[in-house]
Formats: sequence, structure tokens, C-alpha cells
Amino acid sequence: MFKTADKRKYLLDFLEKHPNLNHDEKKVISDTINSLNEPKVLPYREMTAMTNELQKLSLYGKLSDDGKILLKQLNRSNWFFGLYYNIRFFG
Repeated sequence: MFKTADKRKYLLDFLEKHPNLNHDEKKVISDTINSLNEPKVLPYREMTAMTNELQKLSLYGKLSDDGKILLKQLNRSNWFFGLYYNIRFFG
């Protein structure tokens, strides 16, 4: 998930492969896809906002098993990029 087009394609594929998402999750994902289509939108910010919304749904117990899969993948990606961007502080 490095380029904007890749992120859009990944989210579209995720929607197709996981039909058991609830309405709230589908809305969050489709809103993110629509935002990524706009030219002046920062993809990192949109993906972070989507991650935060999914975490809120998880906090309130409204996250399905398929939503948990997506949240896990997004958090793994954020962890890697956080480590990558902060590696200069380790040495």
C-alpha cells in the first residue's frame, strides 16, 4: 500500500472480497476511497483517518471480523512506516 492508486485498489478489492462488513465499515471505507480520488488529498492522512474510525468502531463493539482484518493490516502498515521514519533516532 505505497501509492494512492494502490491504496484505492486495495480498498476496492477488500470490499469485494469481504462481503460480511457491516454498514458503518462499508461507509468508512467508501468515504476513504472517494477522498482518495480527489487530487489534493494526502493519502497518509486519509488512511490514518480511516484507521481511527475503525478503531472507534472497535471500541464501541461495532467492528465485524472482516473489519478487524482490515484494521490489523492498517495497523501493521502504520507500525512499519513509523519505524521506518524514526529509524534515525535509534543510531
